[in-house]
Amino acid sequence: MKWNRILGCLAVGTMFWACSDDKSVVGGTTDDAGITAVTDWEVAGVTQKGPFVTGSAVTVQELDGITLKQTGKSFKGSIKSDKGDFAIKDIDLKSQYAILEASGYYRDEITGKKSSGTVTLRALTDLSNRKTVNINLLTHLEYERAMYLVNEKKKSIADAKAQADEEIFAAFGIEGDFGKSEDLNIFKSGDGNAALLAISVLMHADADVAGLTERMGEFSIAIAEGGDWEDADTKAVIADWACDADLKGTLANVRKNIEGWKYADSVPAFEKFVTNFWWDNYGLGQCTKKREGDTKRNVNKLSKLYNEYFVCESERWVIPGDEPQSSSSSQSERDSESSSSEGNGGSEPAEGSSSSAKSSSSYKNPFVGPQAHDSIPLLPDEVAFLEDFFAQNEYKGYLTFENGKQEDWLVSKMMASNEGAQRESLLVAMGDSLNARGFEYEGKKLIDSALCLQAGDSSHAYVKKAGNTTYRVYVTRKINMATSSITGLFVSGYGFDLKIVSHESGVDENPIIACTSLRFEEDFPEDIAFLNGYVTRKTKTFWSDDSLAISWSVRDWTDTVITSNDGSSSLWYQNYPDSVRFQKEKVDVATAEFEKVRQSLVGNGFTLVKEDTIESGTDNECSLDSLIRRYYYTRETATARYEVRVFSSIAKNYDFTGGGIYAIYDFYGVTMKLDIFYKSKPE
Repeated sequence: MKWNRILGCLAVGTMFWACSDDKSVVGGTTDDAGITAVTDWEVAGVTQKGPFVTGSAVTVQELDGITLKQTGKSFKGSIKSDKGDFAIKDIDLKSQYAILEASGYYRDEITGKKSSGTVTLRALTDLSNRKTVNINLLTHLEYERAMYLVNEKKKSIADAKAQADEEIFAAFGIEGDFGKSEDLNIFKSGDGNAALLAISVLMHADADVAGLTERMGEFSIAIAEGGDWEDADTKAVIADWACDADLKGTLANVRKNIEGWKYADSVPAFEKFVTNFWWDNYGLGQCTKKREGDTKRNVNKLSKLYNEYFVCESERWVIPGDEPQSSSSSQSERDSESSSSEGNGGSEPAEGSSSSAKSSSSYKNPFVGPQAHDSIPLLPDEVAFLEDFFAQNEYKGYLTFENGKQEDWLVSKMMASNEGAQRESLLVAMGDSLNARGFEYEGKKLIDSALCLQAGDSSHAYVKKAGNTTYRVYVTRKINMATSSITGLFVSGYGFDLKIVSHESGVDENPIIACTSLRFEEDFPEDIAFLNGYVTRKTKTFWSDDSLAISWSVRDWTDTVITSNDGSSSLWYQNYPDSVRFQKEKVDVATAEFEKVRQSLVGNGFTLVKEDTIESGTDNECSLDSLIRRYYYTRETATARYEVRVFSSIAKNYDFTGGGIYAIYDFYGVTMKLDIFYKSKPE
């Protein structure tokens, strides 16, 4: 569909460039029309995406002086060397307006090699006082917009091209007056040339030659009438590539590739424009000396790094914990470039501004632990058979790590006190099924647990590799011991937990909880110690091995109500005739406490950032109207970022009493999910 749209526009362009009519002025100068004939003329320049290679075709195509339609007259030439340079002599045109077009292979600045396919670039120009015309990505992208402004808005070609260039630079977050597009050259110093190279790099980004051609066509069409590039999806894709290239050293390689061609004494400082593009796209803003140590979150929901945290270090945004240096120079280095005498608004790069960077194998953000999800997707085919051994309502959670490179499904199954033998039979059958489907038994392993279980309580582990994915299944027996509030008897329930893990091969498996964390025994830090005043129960649900991420589940129960002692609501009403009134009183007390918690959060520096509603039953929480409204608060200090989601709810629990009789409890109160993301490890 995209190609149909592009080809359709090109077809319209072809119709527009039909042969000249009788309005053209032949020879000489016509003052009223401003048309000047060009005779015995020579045009030279360079053609650059990267530079076009030797033998690529270049043509000068005559335009009618009034209508700007192609007359069909053209003059042909070719690229003389791999620098992309050309010269065409003996040109005779009826007007000074012409299109220069280059078509062929080019040297790819991203890979450093000759392109795998050909591209065509063009430039609209006025030759009345010009014998040098460079054909580049900017002259190509401006063409459709400039032609629209000339024909529909009656602007001069010079004004139309200037406006189109300004709008194109703005689309990439670049500001400045860089002169005329056909004067720019990626092999010369100066901000204008740096901006041209940056746009060339960004447009290419992750695309192959066909993708680049499509992207150029879509961009040209998008800005033709309105001057705006509103393709947020493509911008996010390019920004993600630019971020990755910046942090992993690809931009340094681009500089090395161009320097390695030995066609220039220096390469313009294009990196600053590339980094600014992804900084702006992520909503990070500038990283300056005054912002040293600031932490910002990527707020672009279309980005693959959405919600990733970045820290301002040495005037560049980096992902905390990544070792490699950015391939871009610091802001002060970029701003120290002196003005050039080239006459194109350029500047010479400061000595040593070319920088290199070590490559990083993967992003790992220590500010982000596992990402919890409210909905649970289906198990992959390799482990889907495990659903034969538990019910859907026994899923307890789904987590992802490192942008989905690892997925965890959590299952907890409980059985009655007289079903211990049935549990063992079920586990034997599960083991046989795992073995039959190619899973190898790895023995007993100590895995993550809220209790950090000892070796004797560890899990049975099974592993299987299929293609580029590793699957692991951890099976843990458990016994719940409790005292019945009805009979006073000590009772038990038998069950097991499953942790089902799928992760990309070559990626280390992340634990949900690392029992060796330096902050394993630490209570709430001083910044949030005030929350201890609203806690009747708190459980540490996650902490990272490097001690940079910790999560808590916090509850403040106002009271407990027994709603049934045999699972029957009819008996509940019989025993508690005032139950409706009694229940509402409990809810009112819990609601008042909930408002106190929210006010306390705001009073202690937290900011409300959003709110949402989930159905009752999610996370084992209930409510009277089947909906739970959650409020999200955040606070950032010099040492950590705190995120809290808080809601008022009813939680249900039960105890087995034997013989099918059990007690159900309603807990009225406030629930908080608290995440702490530290900026450095503890001493």
